[in-house]
Amino acid sequence: MDKPATLLAAQLTDGLRKAKNLPSGHVLINAADEIIYANKQARHFLGLLAEETIPTGQKFLSLVQSAYQCYPAFAWLDWPKRSLSAPRYLIFSPTRNASFSLLKVEIVEYLVIDGSEIWAVALDLVESPLETAVTRFTHC
Repeated sequence: MDKPATLLAAQLTDGLRKAKNLPSGHVLINAADEIIYANKQARHFLGLLAEETIPTGQKFLSLVQSAYQCYPAFAWLDWPKRSLSAPRYLIFSPTRNASFSLLKVEIVEYLVIDGSEIWAVALDLVESPLETAVTRFTHC
């Protein structure tokens, strides 16, 4: 295993123990990958204000790619379908040499409502020794 993968695996194992009681972010996206709902925790992870209306047409993947690294890249190729090859993570590192924050992204449910496809997405903080992608924007 290469050094970044080894570091990620070690932090993931340690982070899983610490993250059990943290709230999950929940997002609903449509077939066009547009966010149609995000709870308060998901809005925090995504850099959206709690009271703010989600911009019409805001795509989930483009939004997370603006602040996070999608890891591993091959697991994100078929987004939003469930990845059978590997779990999906979002990595945020404020600088190249700093510790990073890690979110696990999981499709928890696929629904068809009135003929429209909807994916329920869970965002769980696995490790955050310093900050998430939005704390630098939301803290004074």
